Amino acid sequence: MLVIILALTGLGAAALFSSSYNFCRTYLNDPLYMITRQVRWILIGSVLALLIARIPKNTIKKSIPFLVIGTLLLNLVTAIPGIGYTSGGAQRWIEIFGISLQFSELAKIVLVLYIARMLEKNRLRLDDPVNALLPPFLVSIAFTVAVYLQNDFSTAVFIFTLSLSLFFISGADMKSFLPVLIGSAVLFALMLLSRSYRIERFLSWLHPETDPSGGGYQILKARDALQNGGFWGIGIGEGRVKTTLAAAQSDFVLAVVGEETGFIGISAVVSLLFLFLLEGYKMARRSRDLFSYYAIFGLVSSFFLQAMVNMAVVCGLFPVTGIPFPLFSSGGSSALTSFVLFGLIFNFSYQEEEA
Repeated sequence: MLVIILALTGLGAAALFSSSYNFCRTYLNDPLYMITRQVRWILIGSVLALLIARIPKNTIKKSIPFLVIGTLLLNLVTAIPGIGYTSGGAQRWIEIFGISLQFSELAKIVLVLYIARMLEKNRLRLDDPVNALLPPFLVSIAFTVAVYLQNDFSTAVFIFTLSLSLFFISGADMKSFLPVLIGSAVLFALMLLSRSYRIERFLSWLHPETDPSGGGYQILKARDALQNGGFWGIGIGEGRVKTTLAAAQSDFVLAVVGEETGFIGISAVVSLLFLFLLEGYKMARRSRDLFSYYAIFGLVSSFFLQAMVNMAVVCGLFPVTGIPFPLFSSGGSSALTSFVLFGLIFNFSYQEEEA
């Protein structure tokens, strides 16, 4: 697992350096700005992961209620005008001492820990979904709403879907939740239709050619990049799409990877992601207690699914979402929370083996 994480981190840093070089040189007068900042966050995250990996598991369990309340409040505060600031249409950042932090990334981790703890506590009464599953389900709804209030529809849907995956593997009777799930699907559809730009983004995804300079621009540019890359790619650092694609260093960094390294490069990234998933699930299955099992499963799934969603956007399988590719897209919050996630995975796995 450590080798896989190191490989993903190295490839991600290389991809970000290549995709951001021209942008930073043109607009920031410093071609190394983004990669320097990303390496700084990687180093901070690595130290944090090492510290988290050594915290006693019981200490983490006891701190979960405080983490839930704190993270929920921070996400609600972000949505308040004048405190959170907007970028890319979403008001999901707070600037502290000149550092921009996105607390919806932290919500993905904290919610997994909370649900894992609740499923462990209620393991003997999972056949009673009202008492066993309703409390964590309501907390999942609260996190989803808090993130949605930041005008971040895609992350809200992702958080809700992630929580459902944990309920699913618990073996609980989900039939009682079927009406709630149907209602949630209807509600998300109404949320999608409530804003005109979401409808335009959805229509642009279906027919990007109808608006090649607007909503369909990024989709068409990403498609061109993947086609230009072919099988072997046109060469590392030689990509052309990164000079015209606005989000080349963030949401569409994989398009640059596809153009410069081709099908071979994309296959290497996908292979590492699936190895991460398989090794993570093996670590979960070796767990001796349910909390570690659910927590490792949820954390591994969160990282993997986020990468898959971003990849699906770049390939044109999903509408543009704004969900970054972990370790590849620029952004300190995403990099930092990825290493927090790794630290927790090693914590639960290591302490199990030690026991």
